[in-house]
Amino acid sequence: MHFKNDIEKIGNTIIFLADRIEDLSKTKLLKILYLLDEFSIKEFGLPFLNLKYEVWQLGPVSQEVFVDLSDDPIVFKDYIEVKSIDNKRYIKSKKEFNDDEFSDNELNLLEKLTEAVKNEPAYVLVNFTHKKDSLWYNTASRHNLLEKFELGIRNSSNVELNFEEILQNDPLKLSIYNHHKKLESSLNGFRVN
Repeated sequence: MHFKNDIEKIGNTIIFLADRIEDLSKTKLLKILYLLDEFSIKEFGLPFLNLKYEVWQLGPVSQEVFVDLSDDPIVFKDYIEVKSIDNKRYIKSKKEFNDDEFSDNELNLLEKLTEAVKNEPAYVLVNFTHKKDSLWYNTASRHNLLEKFELGIRNSSNVELNFEEILQNDPLKLSIYNHHKKLESSLNGFRVN
């Protein structure tokens, strides 16, 4: 559940990516959204999109976005459409990108990350998020999920990633992040369904 401007920011982020990445698959999009949040938290102490990510077999996944992209989008219907080609889902924009919800730093991060990953196949991004000592790897390991994923016993979990872990050696950014989470928690009563 998000504020209207959160949905606009996520929707416009997806538009930006779909317009600049040829054949943007659902899997690749989900990895890029995660990387935007992780890199933004590492750089500024604040999430880019403020999504929650769970430990799934193919890496960190925002269940909300995954579900909306698994069929015809509902939450993001005004922003994108999903096309199925050979049992893969590809994201196409429905309107022009609007940068009203983005700071200059966020636009810079979005442009740099897009340029860095646009020609990489989805599996490269999956491998990147799975690397040893990544937040996904450490969380999956702590919750005994790695072997279950490898054996195909499980493909998802409801274990949420805690971004505080990547800020343990940066007290200032950790303080900024915790302040953001506290503010977000106090605003939860005002979220729209």
